[in-house]
Amino acid sequence: MPFSLKVGKSNPTFLIFITANYTNNPMASTLNTTFIIFHQLKLNIDVRIRMKSLQLKILFVIVFVLMITACNTSDKNEKQSQTEQVRDTLSTDNNSFLFLTEWFDKVGVYSYNLSEKKYKPAWWHPRENVVMLVYKSSDHPSFFLTSEKMGMKANFPFFNRLKLFIISHDLSETKQIDNLGSGLQLTARWNDDENLEVNYTSVDKTIASYVNQYTKVYDHYGKLVDSEVKTFDIEKSGFPQLIPPRNSTISPSGKYGVSIKSDSVFLKIAGSDIIEFIAVMKHNLNKLKWSENEEYLFISTLDLNNETIKTRNPQTSELFIYSLTAHSLIDAFSGAGLKNFFTLNDLLIYDDGFDNNSKINIYDLRQRKVVDVIKPRDGCGLVTLPILPVR
Repeated sequence: MPFSLKVGKSNPTFLIFITANYTNNPMASTLNTTFIIFHQLKLNIDVRIRMKSLQLKILFVIVFVLMITACNTSDKNEKQSQTEQVRDTLSTDNNSFLFLTEWFDKVGVYSYNLSEKKYKPAWWHPRENVVMLVYKSSDHPSFFLTSEKMGMKANFPFFNRLKLFIISHDLSETKQIDNLGSGLQLTARWNDDENLEVNYTSVDKTIASYVNQYTKVYDHYGKLVDSEVKTFDIEKSGFPQLIPPRNSTISPSGKYGVSIKSDSVFLKIAGSDIIEFIAVMKHNLNKLKWSENEEYLFISTLDLNNETIKTRNPQTSELFIYSLTAHSLIDAFSGAGLKNFFTLNDLLIYDDGFDNNSKINIYDLRQRKVVDVIKPRDGCGLVTLPILPVR
């Protein structure tokens, strides 16, 4: 019987395929059986190969998915780390500050974000008015005083049920730390020990001609560390004056000093006879502040008793910015308002105007210009809500 052998290669196993030409050949069934066996073997091996190939594909897909998931997780963690780093930077760089404005006829404390240029309430109460905010920086807790009712009585400002609150630097907690009662005058400031000093007066409940002047000192935790009461007989000594603001005319390093002669302000430099002219003041000195790096000197003036408050354009305050490195006056502002101010990084933040026209200007000391303005509908201020005095 003629027959032929064909050697075929099927990856990965060599198979032998037998073909035969036969007619009524007794070997036909044997050859046919052999062919079927080899054919079945090929099918079984192909199935195994295909299964292994499918398994490899599935394994590849699983590994690919795991790699993508790991990359996404890494990116997410990196982004989260970057976000937390930005938040830490903003917190460190003092990216926000507190101020006062009115909502539904009640003055509250608000926080302004310099990056977002938006503000949000930090504390507001439907039955309380914030009468004074004592703010230092976002790294320290702040204090504010509230009153249920305030106004003028016998030419003196009065307040009822005065309360003192402390607010944490991250604005997460606000609590009342003292109940001061009612009185006629009020002032609050940071003393030389960097503690809060509150000074107010009230009429004696026993003798009508006696006035009690209270001085209370609180540390940064809101704890009362000192208290003093002085009694005055107004028939003999007149009504007591509140302690005026403290202004250091000597810079922290002692290198510079300020001299005021009449209405003129001069700068003195230690170890030198040179005296530099700074400016002429139209009003009384209100606040004098040296920048921490002694690069700038800030001077504000105030007069709420001049005749201009009866006009549409009252002239009640001034603010001067003097460069100690350039030895020159780099800017000055005058007009209405109180010109309360503080510095934050390279920014000078000050309020301006009265009542609904009051606003807060944000001045960039490097660019030497106002770069942002806060102007709510009902006005705003840094220490009090500036209200035009009634004459």
